[in-house]
Amino acid sequence: MAPHTSGSGGSVSGISYSDPQGAASLERYVYGILSLLEQQENSLTRVPQRTDRITITANLSTKTAAIDLLLNVVPANAAGGVTTYTATDYLVGSTFTSGTGGSSSAPNLAQAAMEAVIALKLRELDPTKNPDKQTAITRCTHTLAASGGTDATFSTLLEFPIEIISLPGGGNVIEGKVYLS
Repeated sequence: MAPHTSGSGGSVSGISYSDPQGAASLERYVYGILSLLEQQENSLTRVPQRTDRITITANLSTKTAAIDLLLNVVPANAAGGVTTYTATDYLVGSTFTSGTGGSSSAPNLAQAAMEAVIALKLRELDPTKNPDKQTAITRCTHTLAASGGTDATFSTLLEFPIEIISLPGGGNVIEGKVYLS
């Protein structure tokens, strides 16, 4: 399990519904953030003229979720020649909170989604944390505008392993399956 600390009061914790007292995992956190982004994208007003989008298609037979995410980001050059990317909030009325004292301090849900996917991809690339070389993220890219403009995007494609958890009071919930060390 890839451990994760979401922080106090965060909208998404990464803790399993099947073990609410257990440790949080990065895999469950990432799936939770992406699910929340899709839910809010489908229920809130989008900032006009934004092309950001997320789609999640869960296959209950194979227990995988196909996730396609595209975010508009703003690139900037930081000290030492490092390029940073910031995803701006494109959902009007989002109540997302990153939490305090955790692994992320993202100011909005789009930024949290981008940071979470990148953290998971870095974990997948680390042979000490992924000795079986499992890969859920098949694309994870930042792209600058071809014409030299300031437009940039972050896009990712995931084939995410999921678990279907039966709730004690009835019903089910889908969460990300732990697959990394």
